[in-house]
Amino acid sequence: MEISWFLFVTWCLTMVTGFDLGPFVRIAQCRSQCLRKHTSDGNCDWYSGHQQTTCSMCWQYCEALENRWEKTRTICEGDQYLHCPACQTACNYRKIRVEEKYLPSMLPAPKKAPIDLDKFDVAVVMRKLYKQWRVSGYYSGERTPNLRPDTWIIVAMEDGVKHYSWQEWVPKLESLKEGPLYEASVSWKDVQTQLQKQKALEQVRFNNRVKQFFLEKYGEKVLAEWRSQEDSQISDEIFRRFFFRRKDDRSDDFEADNTPSTSNTYNDRIDKDHLGNKESYVVSWEPETGGLMGNQVTDSNTAQISLLPGTKYLVRIASNDGPGSFPIEVDTRPNSVQAKRIERTLEDLYPWDVYAACGCAVLLLIVLLLAKVCRKGKSIEAEEV
Repeated sequence: MEISWFLFVTWCLTMVTGFDLGPFVRIAQCRSQCLRKHTSDGNCDWYSGHQQTTCSMCWQYCEALENRWEKTRTICEGDQYLHCPACQTACNYRKIRVEEKYLPSMLPAPKKAPIDLDKFDVAVVMRKLYKQWRVSGYYSGERTPNLRPDTWIIVAMEDGVKHYSWQEWVPKLESLKEGPLYEASVSWKDVQTQLQKQKALEQVRFNNRVKQFFLEKYGEKVLAEWRSQEDSQISDEIFRRFFFRRKDDRSDDFEADNTPSTSNTYNDRIDKDHLGNKESYVVSWEPETGGLMGNQVTDSNTAQISLLPGTKYLVRIASNDGPGSFPIEVDTRPNSVQAKRIERTLEDLYPWDVYAACGCAVLLLIVLLLAKVCRKGKSIEAEEV
């Protein structure tokens, strides 16, 4: 049964079209070995005087042996191999490496900035170019790259792979039904909205940084005026007054454009839809403490998955052409499900439920008042007799 399930999952993953990250990951892992064997601090200096360092030679051999094996295989043979420590490191890695296709959907859930690298880790920076992810460069742990808009960073470590994505979006848990297996319904219909909001906020922060820089450099008087107003952002008016002072200055000429760039992942997905090609997603889930991982392929923006009871899961959506979503928690432990059920009940109250409850309270109050009046009347009659 386990073997058939594994074959089914493997088949599902192969159905998801995506580019192969395997060569990039293997080059990064090989270069990580160069750092460990030929440096003490993870700094692979390219040149020492007029000679290449052993580490820098090993760094170059890693890519040559991966991409041009037939032409460079002599590096791993004869006297050159025996008298070249850099060759030995790169060639030994090639002998033990596992050559397999590595799809983006096979990566673990992405992480947020800041990027945390060990000095011997190697980061692969990916950037979007003509609607495709391209390698922008390889960086050692001592040269940690920045996570910028439309950037995707894959890190090769000693014990595995992790990655960072600038695009922060999460799916939504629509419902969780109890049973022998819990049925969880998740959706990611608002991905574009989430990414648009992130783009807009980043654009605002960028505009403010630019304004801050120019005002600090050239506009001390204007900056002093702005600083006198506590808890206020740099207004466009102050910025224009100093830099764009002219007769026909109009407020609509220099408004900050907070709309995101049109060159991004989700716009590329829209283009695909216009061409009639549906995007595929892999819904993956695994216990928070680790264990057996499940996958499900879908070409829509909703999915229903089955989860074991008594477990806290991390559920995420992996894209077939790049970084996917950040994970959400789905808890099937009894105490958590009961708390969610109470919360859901309070959320789902209709207005007439509230009105009925208020009416019952008023009716009960009237009955109590009438009972009190009747008791008082009886006591008065008894005294008269």
